[in-house]
Amino acid sequence: MKKAVITYSLLTMMIIATLYFALSHGASNISLTSMSQTDLNLLLNIRLPRIVSALVAGAALSISGLFFQAAFRNPIADPGIMGVSSAAGLFQTLFGILFPAFFIGKTLAAVLGALVAFVLLIQFQKYFDPFRLIIVGVAINAVFTGIAEVVTSKASSSLATSSWSSTLILTISGIIGLIIALVLANWANYLKVSDEQLSSLGISASFIRLVLLLLAVFLAGVTTACCGVLAFIGIIVPQVGRAILGHDYQKLTTFSIMAGSWLMLFVDTLGRTINPPNEIAAGTLLAIIGGPMMIVILLSMNRGKRDVRS
Repeated sequence: MKKAVITYSLLTMMIIATLYFALSHGASNISLTSMSQTDLNLLLNIRLPRIVSALVAGAALSISGLFFQAAFRNPIADPGIMGVSSAAGLFQTLFGILFPAFFIGKTLAAVLGALVAFVLLIQFQKYFDPFRLIIVGVAINAVFTGIAEVVTSKASSSLATSSWSSTLILTISGIIGLIIALVLANWANYLKVSDEQLSSLGISASFIRLVLLLLAVFLAGVTTACCGVLAFIGIIVPQVGRAILGHDYQKLTTFSIMAGSWLMLFVDTLGRTINPPNEIAAGTLLAIIGGPMMIVILLSMNRGKRDVRS
């Protein structure tokens, strides 16, 4: 418990420090103590919605990844690499082309797309073990990404295009989803034992898994609609959390919300301040961190299988 409190306190300080830097730095730096009207407009209408979107998106995607991993019992399950986010992005893009002014409809379309990918994964889960299911998810992701690139890239969203209208939808949806995640966090702990053991206790593992996955899909869908496809954060944050706090999902849920918010804000701020006015997309920086981490986890999983066989 003491380690958790210290960790949460450090994360709070990191969020505050990064938030201050993000508000005051960018293509043009702003003094928060003495602002002109131009600086105030820049802060309120461009920088602030982007910062809020980054905070909510980071928390939502980290929780989505955490619950995917709990439900599939796989430490590298993530909506960004298993096709859920890319399907959400494709449906949002198609809806944006047909009905460009109806933003709430784009969000609903993104959630629908995420559900389509989710149904495909559930169907494939019957035929593949958790390790191979990730490969299937990567293939699904490639298909939806390819179709989206064929259709168009003009209607896609990103943190750089955040406005108050998109941020408001993301914030309301995200906070509702995150509150539900905190309430249901202990359910994920049940999935650490076998389905047979849960059944003997009168607990339905299938129902718990379905609820957690639907919440994860919802969070991934609304985030993709507002911020585009952002992979790997759902792997990075939960893995760091497990290394620090262990495998209690109640602690991991709180950690993922806080650490996910900080990490997304950090990489987005770094991307737009490292070489202004040019930007490096947050998704690119996350891939640089998350890609090698995924390889290390895969190697350790494979080594563990060999040790069991021997």
